[in-house]
Amino acid sequence: MIKTGLIGGRLSHSLSPQIHEKYWYLTGQTGQYSLFETTEKELGGRLNDLQNQGFRGVNVTIPHKTAVMQYLDVITPQAEAIGAVNTVHFSSGRRIGHNTDYFGLKSLLEQNGFALCGKRVVILGSGGAARCALSLAKNENAAEAFVVSRRPEKADPALNGVGYDALNVIDTIDVLINATPSGMYPHTDECPVSDEVIQKCANVADMIYNPEKTLLLKKAALMGKRVANGLWMLCAQALKAQEIWTGKAFDADICRTIDNALKTPAPRTNIVLIGMPGSGKSTVGHLISEKLSMEFADTDALIEAHHGRISDIFASQGEAAFREMELQTARQTSQRQNTVISTGGGIVQTCAAMDALKETGIIVCIDRPLETLLSEIDTANRPLLAGGREHLITLYNKRHTLYRQYADLTVVNNGTAQQCAKQIKLKLEEMRK
Repeated sequence: MIKTGLIGGRLSHSLSPQIHEKYWYLTGQTGQYSLFETTEKELGGRLNDLQNQGFRGVNVTIPHKTAVMQYLDVITPQAEAIGAVNTVHFSSGRRIGHNTDYFGLKSLLEQNGFALCGKRVVILGSGGAARCALSLAKNENAAEAFVVSRRPEKADPALNGVGYDALNVIDTIDVLINATPSGMYPHTDECPVSDEVIQKCANVADMIYNPEKTLLLKKAALMGKRVANGLWMLCAQALKAQEIWTGKAFDADICRTIDNALKTPAPRTNIVLIGMPGSGKSTVGHLISEKLSMEFADTDALIEAHHGRISDIFASQGEAAFREMELQTARQTSQRQNTVISTGGGIVQTCAAMDALKETGIIVCIDRPLETLLSEIDTANRPLLAGGREHLITLYNKRHTLYRQYADLTVVNNGTAQQCAKQIKLKLEEMRK
């Protein structure tokens, strides 16, 4: 398995896991992409840990694209010129820093026909993204390239930044590139420049991808300007990183497929079974897959196939490590289509795992009455039920609300597995009418 991930500050809204999981699926590879929220003080230690754990590499995002450079052995000339690294490759004991944002931005502008050669380019921001845009503008032979900062006196002198008031005296802007977080979720009511400045622009590119249309892009579109958000850039830089990590060349068709998939909500063709241990998810899942001619997958079985027995994982690495494995497995499995997916009893405790599964699947809760579970379940081989009956009751009370919360439909399993599978089939048919 190829292990990769993302290091950054706040990562809860990152689309990167979805992009990389889709990439693994489309290329037929087995990979893992994990998120690591990291402070600047933790940065060096985090790189050490991931390298020692056999990671192929990591992406780096806000606010560490510059700080990470001090921990690297080699920095590519392009990344050095930009002054920022967003991709680290662990290779032959060395840490090599790259900047794939440059490629991603170039690809974004080309996809939308935003030429920079001979044009006046205005770049908003003074961080790593702005440096990337400025480097691209210079290399593409822009006639003029201005970096605009709210505090130009504190920005990197190499940027030759100007204040926002300078935009008042510019008559036309061929390409405006927003490299600031203004307008990014959750501050979606912000716009980095005035309507008067937008009116001067011919083309407006925003590196932000969440929301799909920032207030800046909405205003520009209403004024008849050509606009582009940062989603293609995000996908392109991610696939360029995969090229570095795996040696597989960037494929524009795969990038387009992923870009379109992220723009269009995926059809929910999977059936995801949740419920307590012993509720019958695997048995019922097999029956449903046979009745509906669908594939079957069991997340616990997939984890054991890649990492060993779950009881051993709990004993040697603890529950937190298992939940991370479960999250990665959920993300990978959610990329399938027309599959019945049986999950572990505690997966509902990980919101990100349930969000991934719900994106492409109808969530079905199999509710086996507590009295029945107490009389049937063998707690000996289940790590979280080692405490016996009392612990089973505690877990049931803790999880029952979560099962109901995530479920699109619930079926009480107080009979045979065949009866339960039949109930689920009927409820799905009613739901889809």
